[in-house]
Amino acid sequence: MASSRRLSWDVVRVVAVFAVVLSHTTYEGPVLHPELGEPLGHHPFQVGASVLLVISAYFVCVTVRKGPTLPWLWKRISRVLPPYLVAVLATYTLLVLFGPDNWILPTPRDLWGNLTLIVSLDPTVRLIDGSYWTLPLQLMAFVAAALLWPRGMGSPSRITVLLWVMTVAPVILQWNDQILRSPLVVQQVWNGFGFHRLQLFAIGIALWLWSQRRISAVHLGALLVATVYAQYAHTSDLPSALGIGALLILVAFAARGRDWLVFTPIRRPIQFLAKISFGIYLLNQELGYLIAYHLMRLGLGRPEQVVGAVGGVIVLAWLLTRYVEQPAYRTLTQLVVPLQRLGFRAIGRLHP
Repeated sequence: MASSRRLSWDVVRVVAVFAVVLSHTTYEGPVLHPELGEPLGHHPFQVGASVLLVISAYFVCVTVRKGPTLPWLWKRISRVLPPYLVAVLATYTLLVLFGPDNWILPTPRDLWGNLTLIVSLDPTVRLIDGSYWTLPLQLMAFVAAALLWPRGMGSPSRITVLLWVMTVAPVILQWNDQILRSPLVVQQVWNGFGFHRLQLFAIGIALWLWSQRRISAVHLGALLVATVYAQYAHTSDLPSALGIGALLILVAFAARGRDWLVFTPIRRPIQFLAKISFGIYLLNQELGYLIAYHLMRLGLGRPEQVVGAVGGVIVLAWLLTRYVEQPAYRTLTQLVVPLQRLGFRAIGRLHP
């Protein structure tokens, strides 16, 4: 029987997550750890994580409309938080046990800061894995959607104004490096709440509106151009900003149009990689560097290190998905039954 799952979205997810992996394995790993050898490129092309945030924002719009927002919020948190917490613990443990002495290894304070998601708000704590910067932003987006949707922010006029404010206002606020010259607490709030990333959530919402024919292609195009400019204004990285724009066009084709049945012959591997894509994202950077380092110690060159790191991360991501993400989601979404018996009627409605 043919699957009803749209293959186009799986392709987009796989492309985005492997853009993250390739940037880390081919460029950033050797730059941060020169002992691994020469980078295989001349630019990091940091596009994948940003596009994953756009996709997340799109599917917030798809799913938040289907019922009460409290059950929806619980499901979103149950999906992303358990694998994140286990990934933090696993990455910390493996780095401490097997990381070389000349690397800057995480401390127990770093572990606590990452588990509690306060890294951006505490300058004494650093990310154990650079990929973790998206998690607080995703959770805040989920909470914002759960709060705003029942209050009428889904109306066309309000949401259109909101999209342009989200895209343009942060650019104006940090114009001429105003944020960098601000007190530390302002910088912490700016980074902690991801104001310089709001354009990614805005264009995700805009893509959903366009897919529902609630805004025109011209309006979407204007927001797309504004998003690329905002990304460049915040990062000073024009190649990556243009790369994000190119991938957003791919996302737009997935959002509206026929399914990409041309990929049917390789549907199963694509769906497998899409299913474990969150795990790949969580585990690919520091553990990928660590695998590459030990392969280097065995005498393997950069191409073999990259292949080995990617393969190792895929195995770890499958384990994380199979034994943490999926069972934790099932368990947490079933916990509402005993809570309902205790009299928490509002929480009891969380049952799927």
